[in-house]
Amino acid sequence: MRITVNLSLTLLCALGMIPISLAASGKGNPEAGQKLYRESCQNCHGPAGKGDSDMAAYLTPPPANLTAKATQAKTDVQLRKVILEGRPGTAMTGYEGAFEEAQLADLIAYIRSLKS
Repeated sequence: MRITVNLSLTLLCALGMIPISLAASGKGNPEAGQKLYRESCQNCHGPAGKGDSDMAAYLTPPPANLTAKATQAKTDVQLRKVILEGRPGTAMTGYEGAFEEAQLADLIAYIRSLKS
């Protein structure tokens, strides 16, 4: 699995889809990510990321619980893909072009901090 993730990162860097500096660092600022989360994600995923916002009752399927083991088990590359491309068949829209690379790293760092 680790080899696959590293190979995927290498390939995405080679294709110019992820800057080498971001892929290599794997770091972000969770405090800055929290601000982005509140602005762009909290309305659906809820204040604690559990997918339990007021709006969630009206969404089918409900928003993902970002604290869940299944979400936290995703690689950063997988989380980045969901953020940018969305999830077909759900209310999760893609945010392609909405965030700079550093902001994506910050947002992913914040999502990682939501671990149960």
